[in-house]
Amino acid sequence: MKVYWATMPLKTKLILSIVIGLFLVLAATTAVIISTATFQQEKLAYQQSIETTKNIANKFNGDMQSNHAIGQTIANSMVEYESGNRDEVNAILKRLLVENPNLIGTYVAFEPNAFDGKDELYADTFGHDSTGRFIPYWTKIGGSLHLEPLLEYETLDYYQEPKNTKAEVITEPYLYQGELIVSYVTPVIRDGKFIGIGGVDVSLNYIDEDVNQVRVFDTGYALATSKTGILLSHPVHKEWIGTKTLTDFEDPEIVSMAKDIKNGTGGNIETLDPTTGKEVIMFYEPVKTGNYSFILVVPKDEMLAGVTALRNKLIIVSVIALFFMGGLGYMIALSVTKPIEDIVDDFKHISDGALHGKLDSRADTEVEVDFKEIPVGLNEILDALKKNSDELRKANEELKSLDRMKDEFLSNVSHELKTPLTLIKGYTELLCEGKMGQLNKEQIEVQNKVVRNAERLKRLVDSLLYLSKIQASNVEYVFETVHVKEIIEIILEDMRMIADLKGIELEMNLEEDLPKINGDKDKLTDMITNIVDNAIKFTPSGGKVTVTSFKKEGDIHIVVKDTGIGIPEDMIDNLFQRFYQLDASRTRKYGGTGLGLYISMTIAQAHHGDIWATSEGEGKGTEMHIEIPISNRNNHL
Repeated sequence: MKVYWATMPLKTKLILSIVIGLFLVLAATTAVIISTATFQQEKLAYQQSIETTKNIANKFNGDMQSNHAIGQTIANSMVEYESGNRDEVNAILKRLLVENPNLIGTYVAFEPNAFDGKDELYADTFGHDSTGRFIPYWTKIGGSLHLEPLLEYETLDYYQEPKNTKAEVITEPYLYQGELIVSYVTPVIRDGKFIGIGGVDVSLNYIDEDVNQVRVFDTGYALATSKTGILLSHPVHKEWIGTKTLTDFEDPEIVSMAKDIKNGTGGNIETLDPTTGKEVIMFYEPVKTGNYSFILVVPKDEMLAGVTALRNKLIIVSVIALFFMGGLGYMIALSVTKPIEDIVDDFKHISDGALHGKLDSRADTEVEVDFKEIPVGLNEILDALKKNSDELRKANEELKSLDRMKDEFLSNVSHELKTPLTLIKGYTELLCEGKMGQLNKEQIEVQNKVVRNAERLKRLVDSLLYLSKIQASNVEYVFETVHVKEIIEIILEDMRMIADLKGIELEMNLEEDLPKINGDKDKLTDMITNIVDNAIKFTPSGGKVTVTSFKKEGDIHIVVKDTGIGIPEDMIDNLFQRFYQLDASRTRKYGGTGLGLYISMTIAQAHHGDIWATSEGEGKGTEMHIEIPISNRNNHL
């Protein structure tokens, strides 16, 4: 081989060296580009499916919350209802059922003589059973809307569980008069005593119809299951609804998914679809309200079709590029050897002339200029590769735009949450106005607190919208002269009931002559409420939360101090990041989204202020500090 290479003409050596070198470099570069592009495309395909699952699960959760809120409204209105007018309550239940087509039934049920003390007068009358108890059930079961007495309330969970636990109940699917339904039930507690329930029923047919609207790719579909894995919907096998569970399929991956669903966690698995036999990826996400889960079943080949198409396209482009570069390499080799041949001819001419005594011949080939074509040709090749790389990068950027779907969905969900808030606030205002019975002064005061807290919850929903506006750089502030002391006093008055229920002492120490500041009253209220709510949330029973405010130089300084669980030193720096939470175990115990402190920080910064936390460590409490300038004339947001 050595001898053969040594005797090979220079032109051939150059052609082989250039072409083989280019081939190896470009083959390696192409392989890296294909691998990177397909990996990113596959990752984005997975992410898109995960986000789609979460978005639909959140929408489904919004519907569940809306249904639950109606049941809560019914029960809460009965707590303060003292008119004892059965016809009036029946009219309310009927109207709610007519105005909410998603519902199949609305009802209340009271303990013996707990409603008006007249059960004996109503025994075996229309809408009552032989006991005469007030147990009206307005329902669409069987077709037309009608009234009938509730059945099996002495045995079924929809009545017995809230009675025994005095807590809200969202039942597992159960048969009632031949209809498979789910009940959202809230106990009616008066003076600490259980006197009945208020609730609504939702047919699984409605859930099945809604879920069957979901379509992904060509043949993908969606399922809904209960916490225990009971199928609540199926696009093909309707006989499985309410009778078949995920564990019945005896597939190890599906059984693993069922365990996650029971624990309220999301994820994805790869398995064979029990319905079609195709290889699929199942993405699942919990629906928080009602302990249900949403499952997206996506055929793997359809989900990754874009990845396969992109890879094939890149391979074709790469092969064409290799042939093109091979031809270009051949031309470069010729351009290199031609001036060398000219030099050889010149030297031969000079040597022949010298043999005949002629010494004036000169070689005039400009080799350096000719060799400059090689880097020019290589640059053209690299330009072609860069163009392909730029096109791939552009495609990846377009795929990343899918991430913005989360922000848009966040805004949409925030709007959807306003529906149950409107119901709560509306019915509470009816109570305050005496349209559902006259209230005494203390009751009116309590109802006013409910209205204020409904408004506060509305502001929290607006915080979600505020977050989406932050990301869109579209936040609006309304600055005016406000009194921080009054804001804090109202907040603590509203939060005191929550603190008392938890057994936490709520103390206020506000400097009497605090000056007014220039700020957005609603945003400041949201910020301080977030901080106080966190302090109560993370302080155990028997603890203490102290809110102090004083003037410090040119600022109003607010300190919220608690005797709660504290914060590890290494986590304080990350505390105000968006969606940051200390750890999963605390998230499960105390709840929260990781948005409150992030939003509070943006509000403080918008007022040219500051917010920070201090803690001596776990179990030693936390101090949250807020500073807002007193004179703040440069707020233009």
